[in-house]
Amino acid sequence: MSKIISKLLSKSTIKQMVKFAIVGAMGTLVNLLVLYSFTEVFNIYYIISAIIAFIVAGLHNYILDKIWAFKENIEEKMVSKYFQFLIISSISLIVNLSILFILVEFYGIWYIFAEVLAIMGGFLINFSGNKMRTFRKTAQD
Repeated sequence: MSKIISKLLSKSTIKQMVKFAIVGAMGTLVNLLVLYSFTEVFNIYYIISAIIAFIVAGLHNYILDKIWAFKENIEEKMVSKYFQFLIISSISLIVNLSILFILVEFYGIWYIFAEVLAIMGGFLINFSGNKMRTFRKTAQD
């Protein structure tokens, strides 16, 4: 357990986390644009719009994280690693949708603001899971 914690607190991991956060901020903008568009323009229920926004922003984030934050070859294991990224990100999505639903339905917070808070809630799960699984360096790498 202490090995995992020391790895997550290393200088290179902190740099990756900052890059992951920058990519995540850009992905948040993509997410919010898609969420707002599908909810307001296409009149789709906000939870369904949030799932669509998650998929679009997830693809955006995966590509940028792969080539910039974790400096991997874009073509290397593209599909299999994308599915790993989506599975881990889906755990974050469950946290995100739970927070979003609670904030909107129980506290009456505007869904766009609630989504920003929900994204922040899932960030550490998403980063640490993808750092340790999707973008981990193995002996074959």
